[in-house]
Amino acid sequence: MEFTVDKERFRRSIQQVSTAIPTRSTLPILNNILIEVKDSKMFLYASNMDFSIRGLVDVESVENVAFTVPGRSVLRILSTLEVPVIKIVYADRVTTVKWDKSEYTFPSLDPLEFPKMKEFHEEKSVTVDTSALLTGYDLVSFCAAKDDPRPFLNGVLLEIDDGELRFVASDAHKLALFVKKIEPADTKIEAILSTEVFDFLRNAEEPQVSLAQDKGIFSFSFTTSKLVTRLIEGPYAPYKEVIPKEEGSCFRISLRDIDGALRRIQEVVSQNNFVIEWTLSEGGSMINGISESGKATEYLTGEYKGDDLRIGFNVKFLHEIVRRIKSEEVLFYFYGPKLACMIKPAQETDYETLYLLMPVSLE
Repeated sequence: MEFTVDKERFRRSIQQVSTAIPTRSTLPILNNILIEVKDSKMFLYASNMDFSIRGLVDVESVENVAFTVPGRSVLRILSTLEVPVIKIVYADRVTTVKWDKSEYTFPSLDPLEFPKMKEFHEEKSVTVDTSALLTGYDLVSFCAAKDDPRPFLNGVLLEIDDGELRFVASDAHKLALFVKKIEPADTKIEAILSTEVFDFLRNAEEPQVSLAQDKGIFSFSFTTSKLVTRLIEGPYAPYKEVIPKEEGSCFRISLRDIDGALRRIQEVVSQNNFVIEWTLSEGGSMINGISESGKATEYLTGEYKGDDLRIGFNVKFLHEIVRRIKSEEVLFYFYGPKLACMIKPAQETDYETLYLLMPVSLE
């Protein structure tokens, strides 16, 4: 069996599905991509057992066949090519990729060993802008935990309800919330998703994606590709209950000024425990950091309204939040030395973001 395929379409499809190939696996089949040719359509599959991705490329073939190829190796080969089409030949458990006078052969593992992609009825789906999903994810995902024993903290919460798209992530020290108004839909979404699945969206070229969930599984669907993943078990913590309803004491400062101060002060405190002391009063504000490497003091030019305050923060966590602010100025709302600080952009955009950061003890 042999057929030709547009090289660039083939490469893009492999690139998208290969985000499901695990970095390390004891199962050799998972390092491969399953290729199924059916009725002049080539379906490509990759899986890491937690989620699976399917791609689709049109081909001219009169024979249906299934075989596997090493996904990352083929992708790297195709990424260096500048030919318009390639030929794929499969016979006797061997796959050959040809162009001009060059060819590469790969043994094909048994396609029957490849894990099947889970399917479910997706009548109740919601279509949203791909860019909105990626923006929301990028602005909150850094707050998700890495290896917390509470599984829901290692993922991000995606909600669609009441004409809003919401993302939430937290590691119990910091929390991020993203809210964007969208067209109201009859279907509600409430899903805790692994951070790994969103690389799939970055390789998508279509402006909109359909979302669906059912009984512990979730799907992202485009015209020519699809991802199906298991949901992380919930429920998610009641995040709305920890968001302050009052403004508290407010400090307003230029994003450029606070970002620069935090970058500089980390040159001292990053060698120790990342703790800084922040004092605020209507007469002025300053940040102090001290470690074996030295001592740093930054006087901040900003406007503060509230009671005098002395509070400690992990400067690394604080700077991670400040770096995500999309505004010329930043608002910090304080509620006391032991309560979470709320951080928001001062200028409005077409979406809302807020962050909570727990203080650290200075004693």
